[in-house]
Amino acid sequence: MKMKHNTKGFTVLELTIVAVVIAVISALAIPQFAKVMERLKLKTAGRDVISSMRLARSSAVSQRDQFGVYFDYTENQYVLFHDLANPSSFTYNPGSDTIIVTKALPGRVNIGYVSFPSSAVIFRPNGSAASSGQVLLYSYSEGELYLGSLTVDVLGSTGRVKLLLDDYHFGD
Repeated sequence: MKMKHNTKGFTVLELTIVAVVIAVISALAIPQFAKVMERLKLKTAGRDVISSMRLARSSAVSQRDQFGVYFDYTENQYVLFHDLANPSSFTYNPGSDTIIVTKALPGRVNIGYVSFPSSAVIFRPNGSAASSGQVLLYSYSEGELYLGSLTVDVLGSTGRVKLLLDDYHFGD
């Protein structure tokens, strides 16, 4: 009587080789994955800042009053507020202005500079901003390695808010 050998399936050696190849590829991909995550955090933070600025602008138009966004370097956060205290000064007054929301930037994303007077962009009831300016956000890795930055730009005459990608060093 002849026995049939089943030739379907994998040997232990073949499975071991595949497992080793997957482990090597994974070990090479993990550092790149961390850089991609940092890039996503920076881009997400930039988009969140833009959303807050656009909300301030639309609130100013719809409620016919001044709204703004204040950037706090020390706490690494920004504040969306209703400008009630001395609206002609175009500044943020924490004691008198109504805070709508305070948002912290994610870890390793920082405010590099704010070119608006008093670190606040104020939107008027007609949708324009009190002044043109920019906010620079930057990111760094665990080893304090600079990874990249982006800029949020506001055109004062129209209140237009847009994201500018400055430089990315994520591939280095």
